[in-house]
Amino acid sequence: MLDIIGIIYFTLSTLSLLGIFPIGIYEFLDLREGFAISDYGVLLETSTYFSISAVITGLLCGLDSITNPIYKRVGKLLYNYHAFSSFALLGIGLFPSSGLPMWTFSRVLHWGFALTFLLVYPLTRLLIVRKLKKGLFLPLSILFTSLLVVSFLVICFVDFKFVAYPEYLLWIALVVSIVIGKIGLLKENPLK
Repeated sequence: MLDIIGIIYFTLSTLSLLGIFPIGIYEFLDLREGFAISDYGVLLETSTYFSISAVITGLLCGLDSITNPIYKRVGKLLYNYHAFSSFALLGIGLFPSSGLPMWTFSRVLHWGFALTFLLVYPLTRLLIVRKLKKGLFLPLSILFTSLLVVSFLVICFVDFKFVAYPEYLLWIALVVSIVIGKIGLLKENPLK
């Protein structure tokens, strides 16, 4: 349950930042003309809060993935990928996006952690669901894939400089796959 708590916490903290500091007004961030959710890690007013929220959530997701006995029943390779990708949000907090030129080491590292958390973490959870609860896998994977396709289609319609919009959809896909997958796994394998 630590992962669900962490993801809900990060979602609420990011939404509160969105309400206080609407990121669309900060045009100088990320791609110098666009905006992304990670830009909260660059703004002086929000960087500490955003980074700490990312670190806390990364730790909660990571601790859940290495301490929950449910995940020990899958293969070692899948278990390791799941554990590594669950800690990736920690890297987003430690290596925030920067207003520096496009291909700095910190920015590339940040993007790597972000893509790992947004894509690999839910995919490994889906593979765990496939192994442990086959009946839930197909509907959950269809829902996750549909949200991914919609998020990539949004990029075509809103232009890449507005990457925050597809990021919100990717985050919804992550939340859906993690929360529903976890609930399905807990129903069959309740914690003692």
